[in-house]
Amino acid sequence: MFKFKGISSKDMKIIVEEEEHFIAKAPQRIDVIEIEGRDGAIFNELGYSVIERPIKVQFLTGANIDKVLAWLNGEGILEYKNKITKARFYSLIEPIRTTIIKVASFNFIRDPFWYKNEYDDTFLTVTDTVTNEGNIEARPIIRLEKGEDERVDLTIGGVRFTYNFPKTETYVEIDCEEMTATYENLLRNRQLLIGYEFPLLPVGKSKVTVNSGDATIKVKRKDRWL
Repeated sequence: MFKFKGISSKDMKIIVEEEEHFIAKAPQRIDVIEIEGRDGAIFNELGYSVIERPIKVQFLTGANIDKVLAWLNGEGILEYKNKITKARFYSLIEPIRTTIIKVASFNFIRDPFWYKNEYDDTFLTVTDTVTNEGNIEARPIIRLEKGEDERVDLTIGGVRFTYNFPKTETYVEIDCEEMTATYENLLRNRQLLIGYEFPLLPVGKSKVTVNSGDATIKVKRKDRWL
């Protein structure tokens, strides 16, 4: 069952045969540049493409075909398995009207990312694992709250880093997308010892390891991380 524009497929008495297409992973767009005299090409990641799929709709007994056709027309919020995205249905093929089963074909296009239907945008305390509940890898915001030690050494998402707390400061927020560390909106990257890559969380669980020191570790979504 899914919802579109706040109305469910159950309410409209239809079944979508290719419903699993709703959660298909978004393909990544790549720009390939060939340079004369260079051994190999340059690959530039351009982000994720929208999802476009055909679907077939079966009208169950008692379904109002014209009402359904008006519902699955144009742009709206698509809700599926308690997650939402923006979608557009278009290019309708007039349904085959028989006395038993009525079938119509649609094309639909949706945003590459899903979001939780109900989302609490607060920091979540983690210990030995952190979970990315989204459908793509993403970089979180990590908040470290100072414990007994002024220095903490962590590994999150396979990336090891250390942070040295100034004596008068009690926390730091590390934005792994922007590659910044801040305290009260003041930049603290000089206190952060890390390589070029910041933690990137794949879909599912990632290990969190405290190598030395102590701190309360909290995370919050960033962009498409659910």
